[in-house]
Amino acid sequence: MRRGLPIPVGGRSGSRLGEPARTATARGGRYPSVRHSVINPGFAVTRPPVRAVTTGSKLTAARFTGALLAVCLLAQRFAVPVGSKELSVAAPIGLLLAAWGVGVQVLVIDRRRAACFLGICTMAMIATAAHANMPVSIAPRISLFSLVYWLAISGVATLRFREKMSEARFFDIVSTWLVIVAAAGVLAFIGQFVGLTLFTFSHLVPARWLIERQYAVVIPLPGTSILRANGFFLVEPSVFSQFMAVGIVIEWLTFRRLPRMLLFLTGLLTSVSGTGWLVLATFLARSVLTGSPRNVLRVLALIAICIAAITAAGVLLPTITASLFDRVHELSQPGSSGYARFITPFMALHRVLRDAPAWSVLTGLGPGASQALLLPFRYQLNTPIKILMEYGVFGLSSYAGLLLLARRSARQSALLVPLLVLLMFTGGYQEFPPILFPVVLMTTVAFLGTAAEPLPGGRRPPP
Repeated sequence: MRRGLPIPVGGRSGSRLGEPARTATARGGRYPSVRHSVINPGFAVTRPPVRAVTTGSKLTAARFTGALLAVCLLAQRFAVPVGSKELSVAAPIGLLLAAWGVGVQVLVIDRRRAACFLGICTMAMIATAAHANMPVSIAPRISLFSLVYWLAISGVATLRFREKMSEARFFDIVSTWLVIVAAAGVLAFIGQFVGLTLFTFSHLVPARWLIERQYAVVIPLPGTSILRANGFFLVEPSVFSQFMAVGIVIEWLTFRRLPRMLLFLTGLLTSVSGTGWLVLATFLARSVLTGSPRNVLRVLALIAICIAAITAAGVLLPTITASLFDRVHELSQPGSSGYARFITPFMALHRVLRDAPAWSVLTGLGPGASQALLLPFRYQLNTPIKILMEYGVFGLSSYAGLLLLARRSARQSALLVPLLVLLMFTGGYQEFPPILFPVVLMTTVAFLGTAAEPLPGGRRPPP
């Protein structure tokens, strides 16, 4: 065949070398919608069209988001008895939802985060072997159940949406579920003033099917019979306050719907908890330090709204604001919740670094070892200190990569720091799926893009 002559393609001629071949449509061409390309001199190769994968499943990214949030928020207090333990129902249901999502290709595995997860598994094996061969006196016991459970629920962070989901649609779903929790919590708080008190499910559900005894569900304000709002469905007032802060941030970043923001702010105030204000303050500080001058002015407006709300609460219910400001002093009061949450983790770490061998900083003490340390005081552990103690610096680094390596939209990036503060420092939530799952959903699992279409009602997210 001489170069430069027409080459027959699909029963027709007319394409020369170096020119795109014509599509064979009129005479029964196999792929009428695809243009042919020449990849070798003298040959035209026809490629089939790339078609989207259709599974026929009713599960979508939006439905996965709504179902996971519903379980984590509304069923937060319910448990599945496993031996002598009560595990949150969010763990098995969330894992089943994730497996279903992977099976129907709504979710896929992110390679970078999967590599970090393998790093965590490797350090877990090293830490377990080190404890078996070189036991440490300050941490006499480990828990393989704790290891398996933690790895199972942490594995959800390796997933992401296969296709981009509308950012506006995603955050509208999150905000709607938080509105349900906020409304229930505020109504329960108001109800106690008219004789309707429902802050615990212990008289409705058998204790074995609840995790309430592991948490401070019912907490009265000091010196009064007024109970702090706990969100009705949630395990503690502090958890309620944290989610209310997240709701305020989401609404401020996306839709700025004043009724919802006021509802979330009311929930934050009635919880009388400092951790929610810490999450909100983290967002405000980040916005002021990294935002444009125009954005800084908007953040200052949000700060003014918060100050006005606190002032109004001080006039209507001075007990709330007095108790809220008194919580600042808990950091210097041994035995208080603030002291246990923010001071004792570092005290425990100091004792471990002093008494444990130097190699334990690299390998860790073993899975679950931090839960039974031989210390002369009561302590709590936050997420980074617990992982550092049990799996060493390399395990902590791998876990950080699992949470940080993701493709995020601008609003997800703005949410990242306050959500990490919530997960890392306001409690030991790395083994509590009702908080872990929503955090990783919003920061890593959700693959979001700016949507052109408005929300129901014609509203669009602000710039």
